[in-house]
Amino acid sequence: MRSTFTKIFLSFWLTEFLILICTIFILMRQFESQEVVYTSLFAIMQTNARLSVDAYEKGGCAALKAVPNTFYIEKPGSSDQPAILFDPSGRALCQQIDESQYAEQIGKLRKYGFLVGEKHGAGYLEGVEVWDSHGQRYLYMVRGTFPTEIYIPYREILPRLLIGLIISVLVTFGITMVITRPIGSLREAARQLAAGNLRARAKWPKGRKNPKRSDELWGLVYDFNEMADRLESLVGAQMLLLRDVSHELRSPLARLSVALELAREEAQPGMEDQLERIERETGRLNALIGQLLSLSHLESTTRLPDRLPVSLRSLVNELLPDMEYEAQRRNCQVSFLDSAKQSRDRVLGSPELLGRAVENVIRNAIAYTAEGSSVEIQLTDEYRAGERFAVLCVRDHGPGVPQSSLQSIFRPFYRLDLSRQRSTGGYGVGLAITERAVRLHGGAVTARNAADGGLIVEMRLPVAESLAA
Repeated sequence: MRSTFTKIFLSFWLTEFLILICTIFILMRQFESQEVVYTSLFAIMQTNARLSVDAYEKGGCAALKAVPNTFYIEKPGSSDQPAILFDPSGRALCQQIDESQYAEQIGKLRKYGFLVGEKHGAGYLEGVEVWDSHGQRYLYMVRGTFPTEIYIPYREILPRLLIGLIISVLVTFGITMVITRPIGSLREAARQLAAGNLRARAKWPKGRKNPKRSDELWGLVYDFNEMADRLESLVGAQMLLLRDVSHELRSPLARLSVALELAREEAQPGMEDQLERIERETGRLNALIGQLLSLSHLESTTRLPDRLPVSLRSLVNELLPDMEYEAQRRNCQVSFLDSAKQSRDRVLGSPELLGRAVENVIRNAIAYTAEGSSVEIQLTDEYRAGERFAVLCVRDHGPGVPQSSLQSIFRPFYRLDLSRQRSTGGYGVGLAITERAVRLHGGAVTARNAADGGLIVEMRLPVAESLAA
């Protein structure tokens, strides 16, 4: 029960359900009370009381005994005794009983005019007062056994119970939707924002214009959208500055390259080392500017303009000669293991972007793998969540990455060493370009440490089903 909607819905509905059950229980207890005796016997008792008084006036005890005077609710019980007719003085007529044991009930009958379900021993007493033709007041008392089976009107209760449950579910669902709708919208926008979509916003209802009059949840949605606007503005300004600075540096670098060539022609003996170092640093700066422009372009792109069929197998084979040449300089090798089926390595996207993404990962592996080891590239395919993916894994045999930094290595300019030494020749931009390029193609890139050492970078891209068929 992790969903907030489910928790709120069940909380509200269970509360309503318990209230409904308690109400039904109280009503059932009312049916089980002594009033059931009153409701079922009172009319009969009144009629028999009148018949008994009339019969006694006309025929005495013989006529009184001929009137039915024992009443059963279910079946005869030990407390079902003949009804008693008391004269105006409180004496039982035509029966040999001790009137004192009914003195309390007689007093209530004289005071209230009726007696309803009065408990007496193992049974109950019901009574009513009745007048004869001369205006004298008699008391008529019925003695009986409490019923063991109580009539409960299930036919009337069950339909109402079902209607009540349906209404409670609908009402609870509506209330829960009103409460959780802003939470769901906010959560979805937060996920998109975390995934890099800076244009993601939580849905704001059209009818709400003044956020100050909204409740706390909609106020939170408004504040989140304001934060996202500010974040998009800041990041946009940063990327614009980065792009402008990179463009502005291109021209001085071009002039510097021309001046360097002129300086070589007029160089004095012994200046070759300095000129080569200037050329090397200029080349690094030019490569960094190129990477920054690529990263800026990827950050500002939300979708690929054109998607072409790209074979990952062919792409890796094209890169292998250059990668093997670079690996030889570090006394290591590059191997390619192709395990994917022939038609399941094709994706739709930009060959240039995908080639740059794969190249950056392989170059990074070559830079960090141990000398004398090999960089292993493996192409496979898998079926996950109803979709076919092509998976390209690149593994090195280097020192690996701390567990806490496995996700951070795809951030721009992130380096594990705080001194930011560039002994490997990198600037912390290549993997960031790879992550954004793969994300633009609807895929994902992850990193994990191998069990026996080294880092494994895994690029997962959706296969073009029409091409894989």
